[in-house]
Amino acid sequence: MFKIEFTPQGERDLKKLPKDIQERIIRKLQFFANQRNPLTFSKPLVNLPPATHRFRVGDHRITFYIFSKIIYVTRIGHRREVYAS
Repeated sequence: MFKIEFTPQGERDLKKLPKDIQERIIRKLQFFANQRNPLTFSKPLVNLPPATHRFRVGDHRITFYIFSKIIYVTRIGHRREVYAS
């Protein structure tokens, strides 16, 4: 089981979203964190440090990296906006 931590930017991104989307993303993050290997549900990223992978939740993307059993959420946003810095 993994723990979920938000970077300051990740937390700001989550709070900007509508409440129903926030709840959906939190539920999905908890699902991923309870898996033996959450990376099986992710796709690798290139040139978006410090994030190394992303999860898909509907039209939203969650960029993250994993370090010592902690999922660090770096960005959350709509798929057309999340990769633009």
